[in-house]
Amino acid sequence: MVDSKLDTLQYISTPHMIEGYELIENKLNLVERLLLDVQPDQHSLITDAAQELIKAGGKRIRAAICLLSAGIFEADPEISLALAAGIEMLHTATLVHDDIIDESVIRRGKPTLNAKRDPKLSVLIGDYFFARAANLVAETDNLDIMKQFSATLMTILNGEVDQQFTRWQLDRQGYTKRIYAKTGAMFVLAAKSAAILGDATPQEILALENYGHFTGIAFQVVDDILDFTSEQTRLGKPVGGDLREGIFTLPVLLYADRYPQDPDLKLLLKVQDGNHPAVGRLINSIRRSGIIDDALGEAKELVSRGQLALTELPQSQFTEALYSMGNTVVERVT
Repeated sequence: MVDSKLDTLQYISTPHMIEGYELIENKLNLVERLLLDVQPDQHSLITDAAQELIKAGGKRIRAAICLLSAGIFEADPEISLALAAGIEMLHTATLVHDDIIDESVIRRGKPTLNAKRDPKLSVLIGDYFFARAANLVAETDNLDIMKQFSATLMTILNGEVDQQFTRWQLDRQGYTKRIYAKTGAMFVLAAKSAAILGDATPQEILALENYGHFTGIAFQVVDDILDFTSEQTRLGKPVGGDLREGIFTLPVLLYADRYPQDPDLKLLLKVQDGNHPAVGRLINSIRRSGIIDDALGEAKELVSRGQLALTELPQSQFTEALYSMGNTVVERVT
């Protein structure tokens, strides 16, 4: 476990994403320490990889949701830290495997592990991070939380497998299922498991589950919007990366509904080639079409549904911070 003297530390790695972030700044610093903690006999390659990935930055939004949710119910501070770190480590592990599967070479503006090392070693490092995540979550000594963790991991991996068979398909229902598996499920894990840890009532646990569900999906929708609207230097990876991989996100799906006869769209559906010049033209068409505003409107509606769920919880500064976090999710586009 970590030293619980929280008031002696100053959190410096995560930007202020929400009002009330100061409530958990010091705790997030301790989460960072847990993520970087070297285990007995841990290979130096794993240690180096952890240093690269953790210190590369990141919003730590999943850990923040966990800590804020735990704060509502005054859950044990040390165990909450281990839980939050385990969820962040799970997220880190999925990023490593995503980059391997997608053969990505850039993330957060820096080379990925698989771009710098033998991909076989990167797989093993990702596997180690999955194991470390489970090890951290097991420190809760709570069977319900460990079941939630394992179910979430199955959802994430099943979604990744499913994605391999749904490329170049215009399927709105499949998209919603996919982004829940990719992002929503982990937001649910963060919010719901913290409520379980804090001995919340079934109604309160369900409220935080709903908050995590809608906020997580909104977060991914905004990420998908940024994939079209940001520049590579800000995004930290190539613009339109999902489209180039044949993964159709909400902006593409909405555009296809409105402009089904677009020649570039029809051509890409036929040739299924992410390197075709039609990709760049379609990205520009989507940017000019007004579809981005429609997609953002859907994200805002999802956030509102998540915020509505918070009305079922005891009102506190932690609840207010979760509410504010929802607003910040969609403000990333502006």
